[in-house]
Amino acid sequence: MRPPANYGYGSSPPQSYGYTSPLPGSYGGRSQLPRQNRPVQMSRPPPSPGGDHADPALFPLFQAIDKDASGTLNEEELCASLVNGDWSSFDPYTVKMMIRMFDTDRSGTISFEEFCGLWGFLTAWRSLFEQFDIDKSGNISFDEYKNALAAFGYRLSPQFVDTLFKTSDKRDERAISFDLFVQSCVNLKRMTDVFKRYDDDRDGFITLSFEDFLTELIQQC
Repeated sequence: MRPPANYGYGSSPPQSYGYTSPLPGSYGGRSQLPRQNRPVQMSRPPPSPGGDHADPALFPLFQAIDKDASGTLNEEELCASLVNGDWSSFDPYTVKMMIRMFDTDRSGTISFEEFCGLWGFLTAWRSLFEQFDIDKSGNISFDEYKNALAAFGYRLSPQFVDTLFKTSDKRDERAISFDLFVQSCVNLKRMTDVFKRYDDDRDGFITLSFEDFLTELIQQC
C-alpha cells in the first residue's frame, strides 16, 4: 500500500502530535518568507510511546495493511506498507525498532490500538523531517542533520555528528531518508537516556563497569 507524498501514510496526518511549534507553512494565514530563508524552529522529538489511543478513522488503513486478516500487523506487513517519499521501503531495522517501541503487550505484532500510537509517532516525525528538509529534496543532508540535532538540544562535536550521519547514510549519498532519520534520532535519544541514568552529578562523565556496559547494549538490541 503506497499512497503518495505521505511517507507511508494513507491519509492526511493530524495537525499536531507531540509537536509544540506550528507546522511549516501554517502560520495563521500570514505571508511567509520563502522556506529556504526561514530560520529552523526550535523543536523537540516526539515523546516516547504512552498509553493506547485508538482512532477509529485509522481502522480502514489498518485493515488494508493487515493482509492476512489476523487482526494484528506483523513485521512483514509493516515492511510492505511503509515507504519513504521516494517510494523506497523502510529500513528493516527501523520497522523492528518501532515494533519494539509500540508492542506494549510483547506479542511480537502490532494491534490496532498499538498501530494508532505508531501512526501518531510517525506523523509527528514526518512534520519534523519536513521542517528540517530545507531544500525539500525528500532527504536530510549533513547540514540539515546537524541543524536538527542542534535544535533538539544536542551539543556534539562536528566529528561525532559526522560519525552519526555516516552510520545512517547507508547508500553513501551524503543524504538520509525519512526512516533512517527517525532511526538515528531515536537511537541517539536512547543512548542519551542510558548515559543520563549513570551521570548522577550531570558533569558529562560516567564510570561504568564492563558488565553494566554490556547489559545496556543488550537491552538496546
